[in-house]
Amino acid sequence: MRALPLLVLLALTTPARAGICWSGMERGGRCSSVAALRVGRAECCARGPAAWSPRDLDSGEIFFFKALSGGYPCTACAAESCAGVSCGAGRRCAVRGGRARCVCAASCRRAGAVCGTDGKTYRSLCRLRRRACRRPAKHLAMDYPGQCKVGNCEGVRCGDKKKCVLDAELGAHCVRCGECNVAGAPVCAVDGRTYAGACALRKAACDRGRALPLAYRGSCIANATCSSIHCSPGQRCVEGGASGARCVTCGPCGAGAKRALCGSDRRTYPSWCRLQRATCAAGRVVDPLHPGPCKGDRNITDNSVTRVRKGERGMN
Repeated sequence: MRALPLLVLLALTTPARAGICWSGMERGGRCSSVAALRVGRAECCARGPAAWSPRDLDSGEIFFFKALSGGYPCTACAAESCAGVSCGAGRRCAVRGGRARCVCAASCRRAGAVCGTDGKTYRSLCRLRRRACRRPAKHLAMDYPGQCKVGNCEGVRCGDKKKCVLDAELGAHCVRCGECNVAGAPVCAVDGRTYAGACALRKAACDRGRALPLAYRGSCIANATCSSIHCSPGQRCVEGGASGARCVTCGPCGAGAKRALCGSDRRTYPSWCRLQRATCAAGRVVDPLHPGPCKGDRNITDNSVTRVRKGERGMN
């Protein structure tokens, strides 16, 4: 006689006792991996972390639910609780599928606007925390209370011994200046001055309240030109400004936040990245003058910036 399937054999030789014990609950409150057949809930749950369902199923039904329905509805032996679970700002504890999980807060109360470290204004701190919860890789936090400021630091309240500093796109941020205890390799900034390392450069920018980009590595050279400085791979040398020449990155512009800027060439650019690309294309320095469009001058659209010619990227 042909051998019976294992599950059918178990059904014939094991006295009916109760339901099915599963090895554990999966997503959506369903189970698919059988631990034991015809066992009561108490016996099943005594085995350790498991799940149970009261209805007996034959092998065909088990296969159907496993292969075609993502498992059979089951109940975890011991549903966890949120007692003692700390989820942090912007998250709350919820029991789902028999397990305590930290999920993003579902609702927000309307409150005062806050500026995020991404330079965007949120209607409340709660809304900012919800966004930070959904995108943890972005490391989003509150920068300061109130609307995000652009072009100046008026009205920005920075706590915790921080100071307001304008970034390269003229957006206001609260940063901690800190101290530099050890001098690093000299670097030349776009203001034409030599600083004792990257830390000293950052502190100088913090003290003056505005970004101070790096022009090139090494001490500043009097009357520097592109033939006298060296740029890293992926950068291009352009001439102009207080440093005489500087290295700029000519990569593509992503889909991040865009803020229109008026350039020193009296043209309006849709973003700081587009302004940098114009600098690369022209081979001459273009610095941001102020946020917003230039008055009485034509705009530079995404398609109007000349592409850097093939082979120019990385030239010195």
